[in-house]
Amino acid sequence: METLHISQVEENVYALNEVGKTVMYLIIGQQRALLLDTGFGLRPLAPVLQEKIGEKPLYVVNSHSHVDHNSGNNQFPLVYVGWMDEPMAHQTLTRADIERNRDFFLLPAIERGYRLEEWHPGPAKEIEPVREGHVFDLGGIRLQVLETPGHTIGSICLWEEEKGWLFTGDLMLTWEVWGQLSSSSCLRYYAESLEKLAALPGVRWIFPAHAATVDSDDPDMIRLPREVVDIYAEGTRRIVEGKDRGETYECGVRSGRCVKFAVGGMAFDPDRL
Repeated sequence: METLHISQVEENVYALNEVGKTVMYLIIGQQRALLLDTGFGLRPLAPVLQEKIGEKPLYVVNSHSHVDHNSGNNQFPLVYVGWMDEPMAHQTLTRADIERNRDFFLLPAIERGYRLEEWHPGPAKEIEPVREGHVFDLGGIRLQVLETPGHTIGSICLWEEEKGWLFTGDLMLTWEVWGQLSSSSCLRYYAESLEKLAALPGVRWIFPAHAATVDSDDPDMIRLPREVVDIYAEGTRRIVEGKDRGETYECGVRSGRCVKFAVGGMAFDPDRL
């Protein structure tokens, strides 16, 4: 079955939408390319990438160390990850983990014909932690690492200042983001990360790691406009300041409370503001 839908969202930027559950990005420079996240790794990614980049060297980077973003890491010899998420990047899934993720994430793929026994997630052989300011120079495209604790403590964003591209992982979506997880930072640090992004000059497009669409070729079904970061920064700050308590939130992973924004929303642990 087809598990990836590839669409162009900017010049030299492709979204790889894996069964509507996670979005990877392939960014192609003059000398090198970069793959942001490896998704669930439901299929071999190398042949797909080679069609786009030929023999160009490839950086592979994780926005954070969750199963829907790094399970394909074992398909690559070296993967970069934010230094605070580096310990999680070495973890392997148990049979119980695989079954839990099957039930939570992969049923739509299985319903479309995917066989779970074909899924072989795992960590990369070599994992390189990166910190604030690290630059991946692709030739004509320079992606700078921004440390943005929030969804996980070690979440990072990639910022291309000249082009105004901001790749944000799970930091903001068009539905509620999970800031209530045990691997999340306390909410005030999440708010500081969002305010840091809101202060960036010249942001044109935000590229999140999830989109509701499975197979659309419309870039605006994936990328988000500049004002979304302001909505998230302002809404999250209101929660931290006690101005908005939200409603009880249950998601099957970890409960908490949730405040809905004009775009998306924030799930949070009221004991970890």
